[in-house]
Amino acid sequence: MKYKKTFILTIFLAIIALGFGGWWYNNNKIGHYQVKQTRTATVFIPGLGGNTITSDFMASDWDKRGVATRALQVYVKNNGEVSTKKQFNRVGKNNPVVQVEFQTNNKPGFEGSLMPNLMKYLHKEYNINSVNLIGHSSGGTIIYDYLTRHDHTTDVPKTKHFVSMANTYPLSDPKYINNLPKDLSILNFCGNINRSGSDGLIPVKDVKPMRQLVEGKVKSYQFYVYHGDPQQAQHSMLHENPAVNKIIAEYMYG
Repeated sequence: MKYKKTFILTIFLAIIALGFGGWWYNNNKIGHYQVKQTRTATVFIPGLGGNTITSDFMASDWDKRGVATRALQVYVKNNGEVSTKKQFNRVGKNNPVVQVEFQTNNKPGFEGSLMPNLMKYLHKEYNINSVNLIGHSSGGTIIYDYLTRHDHTTDVPKTKHFVSMANTYPLSDPKYINNLPKDLSILNFCGNINRSGSDGLIPVKDVKPMRQLVEGKVKSYQFYVYHGDPQQAQHSMLHENPAVNKIIAEYMYG
Protein backbone atom coordinates (compact mmCIF):
# COMPACT_ATOMS: atom_id res chain seq x y z
CA MET A 1 0.00 0.00 0.00
CA LYS A 2 2.87 2.35 0.86
CA TYR A 3 4.48 1.84 -2.56
CA LYS A 4 1.15 2.30 -4.30
CA LYS A 5 0.61 5.66 -2.59
CA THR A 6 4.16 6.72 -3.48
CA PHE A 7 3.62 5.73 -7.11
CA ILE A 8 0.35 7.68 -7.34
CA LEU A 9 1.95 10.73 -5.72
CA THR A 10 4.88 10.53 -8.15
CA ILE A 11 2.56 10.38 -11.16
CA PHE A 12 0.52 13.31 -9.80
CA LEU A 13 3.62 15.44 -9.26
CA ALA A 14 4.90 14.54 -12.73
CA ILE A 15 1.63 15.70 -14.29
CA ILE A 16 1.81 18.97 -12.35
CA ALA A 17 5.42 19.48 -13.38
CA LEU A 18 4.67 18.81 -17.05
CA GLY A 19 1.73 21.17 -16.96
CA PHE A 20 3.75 23.94 -15.32
CA GLY A 21 6.66 23.32 -17.68
CA GLY A 22 4.37 23.66 -20.70
CA TRP A 23 2.86 26.85 -19.31
CA TRP A 24 6.31 28.30 -18.53
CA TYR A 25 7.57 27.51 -22.03
CA ASN A 26 4.45 28.92 -23.64
CA ASN A 27 4.67 32.06 -21.53
CA ASN A 28 8.32 32.74 -22.26
CA LYS A 29 8.38 31.87 -25.97
CA ILE A 30 5.96 34.76 -26.63
CA GLY A 31 8.57 37.34 -25.77
CA HIS A 32 7.93 41.05 -26.19
CA TYR A 33 5.44 42.42 -28.68
CA GLN A 34 4.14 45.90 -29.37
CA VAL A 35 0.75 47.27 -30.34
CA LYS A 36 -0.71 50.74 -30.79
CA GLN A 37 -1.71 52.57 -27.63
CA THR A 38 -5.21 54.07 -27.76
CA ARG A 39 -7.96 55.27 -25.47
CA THR A 40 -10.27 52.46 -26.60
CA ALA A 41 -11.12 50.39 -23.53
CA THR A 42 -11.13 46.60 -23.68
CA VAL A 43 -14.03 45.26 -21.62
CA PHE A 44 -13.88 41.59 -20.58
CA ILE A 45 -17.23 39.84 -19.96
CA PRO A 46 -16.95 36.44 -18.22
CA GLY A 47 -19.16 33.40 -18.84
CA LEU A 48 -21.29 31.26 -16.51
CA GLY A 49 -20.11 31.57 -12.92
CA GLY A 50 -17.33 33.95 -13.92
CA ASN A 51 -16.15 37.13 -12.24
CA THR A 52 -13.14 39.44 -12.37
CA ILE A 53 -10.85 36.50 -11.55
CA THR A 54 -11.69 35.07 -14.98
CA SER A 55 -9.82 37.87 -16.73
CA ASP A 56 -7.08 38.41 -14.14
CA PHE A 57 -4.34 36.65 -16.07
CA MET A 58 -5.17 38.31 -19.37
CA ALA A 59 -5.31 41.78 -17.81
CA SER A 60 -2.15 41.36 -15.72
CA ASP A 61 -0.21 39.70 -18.57
CA TRP A 62 -0.96 42.56 -20.94
CA ASP A 63 -0.13 45.06 -18.20
CA LYS A 64 3.20 43.38 -17.43
CA ARG A 65 4.17 43.37 -21.10
CA GLY A 66 3.16 47.01 -21.62
CA VAL A 67 0.58 45.95 -24.21
CA ALA A 68 -2.47 47.23 -22.33
CA THR A 69 -3.11 48.71 -18.89
CA ARG A 70 -5.11 47.01 -16.18
CA ALA A 71 -7.39 49.89 -15.29
CA LEU A 72 -10.73 48.99 -13.68
CA GLN A 73 -12.74 46.26 -12.03
CA VAL A 74 -16.45 47.06 -12.28
CA TYR A 75 -19.43 45.49 -10.51
CA VAL A 76 -22.96 45.40 -11.95
CA LYS A 77 -25.86 44.82 -9.56
CA ASN A 78 -29.11 43.13 -10.51
CA ASN A 79 -30.95 46.45 -10.26
CA GLY A 80 -28.65 47.92 -12.92
CA GLU A 81 -26.50 49.94 -10.53
CA VAL A 82 -22.86 49.99 -11.61
CA SER A 83 -19.86 50.76 -9.41
CA THR A 84 -16.08 50.53 -9.55
CA LYS A 85 -14.69 47.80 -7.30
CA LYS A 86 -11.09 48.82 -7.85
CA GLN A 87 -9.13 51.23 -10.00
CA PHE A 88 -5.59 50.07 -10.71
CA ASN A 89 -4.49 52.75 -13.15
CA ARG A 90 -5.82 55.80 -14.95
CA VAL A 91 -8.00 55.45 -18.02
CA GLY A 92 -6.07 57.15 -20.78
CA LYS A 93 -4.33 56.46 -24.09
CA ASN A 94 -2.91 53.27 -22.65
CA ASN A 95 -5.28 50.55 -23.91
CA PRO A 96 -7.20 50.44 -20.60
CA VAL A 97 -8.70 47.08 -19.62
CA VAL A 98 -12.01 46.87 -17.74
CA GLN A 99 -12.84 43.62 -15.90
CA VAL A 100 -16.55 43.13 -15.30
CA GLU A 101 -18.43 41.15 -12.67
CA PHE A 102 -22.22 40.74 -12.56
CA GLN A 103 -24.10 40.11 -9.33
CA THR A 104 -26.02 37.34 -11.13
CA ASN A 105 -23.50 35.50 -13.25
CA ASN A 106 -25.49 32.56 -14.59
CA LYS A 107 -28.24 34.22 -16.67
CA PRO A 108 -26.70 35.57 -19.91
CA GLY A 109 -30.00 37.00 -21.18
CA PHE A 110 -30.48 39.00 -17.98
CA GLU A 111 -26.85 40.13 -17.93
CA GLY A 112 -27.19 41.28 -21.54
CA SER A 113 -30.05 43.56 -20.51
CA LEU A 114 -27.71 45.25 -17.99
CA MET A 115 -24.97 45.96 -20.52
CA PRO A 116 -26.36 49.40 -21.51
CA ASN A 117 -26.07 50.47 -17.86
CA LEU A 118 -22.47 49.28 -17.77
CA MET A 119 -21.58 51.03 -21.01
CA LYS A 120 -23.26 54.29 -19.95
CA TYR A 121 -21.33 54.17 -16.69
CA LEU A 122 -17.99 53.79 -18.46
CA HIS A 123 -18.88 56.60 -20.83
CA LYS A 124 -20.06 59.00 -18.12
CA GLU A 125 -17.57 58.28 -15.34
CA TYR A 126 -14.41 57.65 -17.37
CA ASN A 127 -15.11 59.39 -20.68
CA ILE A 128 -14.70 56.11 -22.57
CA ASN A 129 -15.97 56.67 -26.09
CA SER A 130 -15.03 53.39 -27.75
CA VAL A 131 -14.65 49.80 -26.56
CA ASN A 132 -13.46 46.38 -27.59
CA LEU A 133 -15.68 43.70 -26.06
CA ILE A 134 -14.25 40.29 -25.17
CA GLY A 135 -16.65 37.55 -24.10
CA HIS A 136 -15.51 34.17 -22.85
CA SER A 137 -18.02 31.34 -23.38
CA SER A 138 -21.51 32.66 -22.55
CA GLY A 139 -19.93 36.07 -22.03
CA GLY A 140 -20.09 36.19 -25.81
CA THR A 141 -23.84 35.63 -25.61
CA ILE A 142 -24.12 38.58 -23.23
CA ILE A 143 -22.28 40.81 -25.70
CA TYR A 144 -24.22 39.51 -28.69
CA ASP A 145 -27.54 40.13 -26.90
CA TYR A 146 -26.41 43.64 -26.00
CA LEU A 147 -25.45 44.46 -29.58
CA THR A 148 -28.61 42.99 -31.13
CA ARG A 149 -31.41 43.31 -28.56
CA HIS A 150 -30.55 46.32 -26.40
CA ASP A 151 -29.69 49.97 -26.99
CA HIS A 152 -26.02 50.25 -27.95
CA THR A 153 -26.32 53.63 -29.68
CA THR A 154 -27.34 56.19 -27.04
CA ASP A 155 -24.84 57.66 -24.54
CA VAL A 156 -22.65 54.58 -24.76
CA PRO A 157 -19.17 53.93 -26.19
CA LYS A 158 -18.93 52.73 -29.78
CA THR A 159 -18.09 49.03 -30.04
CA LYS A 160 -15.15 48.57 -32.41
CA HIS A 161 -14.23 44.91 -31.91
CA PHE A 162 -16.11 41.91 -30.58
CA VAL A 163 -13.91 38.96 -29.62
CA SER A 164 -15.92 35.82 -28.94
CA MET A 165 -13.98 33.09 -27.15
CA ALA A 166 -15.35 29.53 -27.27
CA ASN A 167 -19.06 30.17 -27.69
CA THR A 168 -21.94 29.27 -30.01
CA TYR A 169 -24.76 31.39 -31.42
CA PRO A 170 -28.26 30.74 -32.81
CA LEU A 171 -28.20 30.67 -36.60
CA SER A 172 -31.87 31.60 -37.01
CA ASP A 173 -31.97 35.16 -35.71
CA PRO A 174 -33.44 37.24 -38.56
CA LYS A 175 -35.31 39.67 -36.32
CA TYR A 176 -32.25 40.98 -34.46
CA ILE A 177 -29.13 40.25 -36.49
CA ASN A 178 -29.40 43.44 -38.53
CA ASN A 179 -29.01 45.47 -35.34
CA LEU A 180 -25.30 44.61 -35.20
CA PRO A 181 -23.12 47.69 -35.83
CA LYS A 182 -22.23 47.79 -39.51
CA ASP A 183 -18.65 48.88 -38.76
CA LEU A 184 -18.07 46.13 -36.17
CA SER A 185 -15.11 43.75 -36.48
CA ILE A 186 -15.55 40.24 -35.07
CA LEU A 187 -12.97 37.63 -34.10
CA ASN A 188 -14.54 34.23 -33.44
CA PHE A 189 -11.96 32.28 -31.44
CA CYS A 190 -11.92 28.70 -30.15
CA GLY A 191 -9.56 26.05 -28.86
CA ASN A 192 -8.76 22.61 -30.24
CA ILE A 193 -7.05 20.22 -27.81
CA ASN A 194 -4.48 18.10 -29.62
CA ARG A 195 -6.57 18.36 -32.81
CA SER A 196 -9.41 16.44 -31.16
CA GLY A 197 -11.97 18.83 -32.65
CA SER A 198 -12.97 20.33 -29.29
CA ASP A 199 -11.75 22.50 -26.43
CA GLY A 200 -12.98 19.83 -24.06
CA LEU A 201 -16.41 21.42 -23.78
CA ILE A 202 -17.45 22.94 -27.11
CA PRO A 203 -16.71 21.32 -30.49
CA VAL A 204 -14.99 23.47 -33.09
CA LYS A 205 -17.72 22.55 -35.59
CA ASP A 206 -20.30 24.21 -33.29
CA VAL A 207 -18.31 27.44 -33.01
CA LYS A 208 -17.52 27.81 -36.70
CA PRO A 209 -21.08 28.51 -38.00
CA MET A 210 -21.10 32.02 -36.50
CA ARG A 211 -19.84 33.09 -39.93
CA GLN A 212 -23.25 32.25 -41.44
CA LEU A 213 -24.91 34.50 -38.87
CA VAL A 214 -22.80 37.66 -39.11
CA GLU A 215 -20.87 37.70 -42.37
CA GLY A 216 -22.09 40.50 -44.60
CA LYS A 217 -23.76 42.19 -41.61
CA VAL A 218 -20.55 43.62 -40.11
CA LYS A 219 -17.33 45.25 -41.29
CA SER A 220 -15.18 42.13 -40.94
CA TYR A 221 -15.26 38.61 -39.58
CA GLN A 222 -12.41 36.25 -38.75
CA PHE A 223 -12.42 32.69 -37.42
CA TYR A 224 -9.40 31.40 -35.51
CA VAL A 225 -8.75 27.95 -34.10
CA TYR A 226 -6.00 27.68 -31.49
CA HIS A 227 -4.36 24.24 -31.45
CA GLY A 228 -2.60 23.12 -28.29
CA ASP A 229 -2.43 20.74 -25.37
CA PRO A 230 -5.00 20.87 -22.52
CA GLN A 231 -2.90 23.46 -20.65
CA GLN A 232 -3.20 25.78 -23.64
CA ALA A 233 -6.40 25.08 -25.57
CA GLN A 234 -8.87 23.79 -22.98
CA HIS A 235 -12.09 25.82 -22.70
CA SER A 236 -11.24 27.53 -19.39
CA MET A 237 -7.52 27.81 -20.12
CA LEU A 238 -7.84 29.96 -23.25
CA HIS A 239 -7.90 33.17 -21.20
CA GLU A 240 -4.94 31.89 -19.16
CA ASN A 241 -2.74 31.50 -22.24
CA PRO A 242 -0.16 34.21 -23.12
CA ALA A 243 -0.12 33.06 -26.76
CA VAL A 244 -3.88 33.65 -26.98
CA ASN A 245 -3.40 37.04 -25.32
CA LYS A 246 -0.93 38.00 -28.05
CA ILE A 247 -3.26 36.91 -30.86
CA ILE A 248 -6.18 38.88 -29.42
CA ALA A 249 -4.17 41.99 -28.58
CA GLU A 250 -2.64 42.20 -32.05
CA TYR A 251 -6.09 41.73 -33.57
CA MET A 252 -7.68 44.51 -31.52
CA TYR A 253 -4.84 47.01 -31.36
CA GLY A 254 -3.02 46.29 -34.63
